[in-house]
Amino acid sequence: MASAAVVTRLAEVIETDFIDPDVVEHALGVAARDISRVSGTTALGTGTTVTGAALTLVNSDPYWAVFNVGDSRVYQLRGRLFEQVTVDHSVVQELVDSGVLTKEQAEHHPDSNVITRAVGFNDIPAPDYWMIPVTEGLRLLLCSDGLTKELSDEDIRSHLVAGRAARDTAHDLLDAALVRGGRDNVTVVVIDVLSTSGDFDLDQTVPRRGTGRHS
Repeated sequence: MASAAVVTRLAEVIETDFIDPDVVEHALGVAARDISRVSGTTALGTGTTVTGAALTLVNSDPYWAVFNVGDSRVYQLRGRLFEQVTVDHSVVQELVDSGVLTKEQAEHHPDSNVITRAVGFNDIPAPDYWMIPVTEGLRLLLCSDGLTKELSDEDIRSHLVAGRAARDTAHDLLDAALVRGGRDNVTVVVIDVLSTSGDFDLDQTVPRRGTGRHS
């Protein structure tokens, strides 16, 4: 019910090709109120993670406004450069940030599924944002932790660089996660930028001031 509320409210605000990140944040707030109404009388309530990439304009140039709450992730592949864009809102990520754990240790830590932010749980959503230039050849991967709990970053990268179409790549990643066990729901979206008229200096990625880190 929580994830359905988020999907419904985000779909309602996509009325044009480009939207402001404030519109996304408002939609998440409305979804959180929906979730509170259907979560019953439990003290904790219920909630969901969310991640996405919304097209927006910065000085008339197109950017992806990447956002996340929780530990669903967005990765980018630009040429041969592969990196995770979002930063997990999780207990183990805080331990990685503080130097207590390595990223590899965090993947197998018993608290790896404990998140520190969500949409719902009777709280106001606090998404982080990253502004990514929409450049030709860019490939984005949006996924739930059902994928990243089964596949390593290197596994994911190998599928993204294999040269298959976006839809086929998404199905390949899904199948690979299921073969590894598929212990959680697996959501995968792959986006390819085929062409663009924008002219960007990739060393000058524009941050959007939000509630957390930016890259």
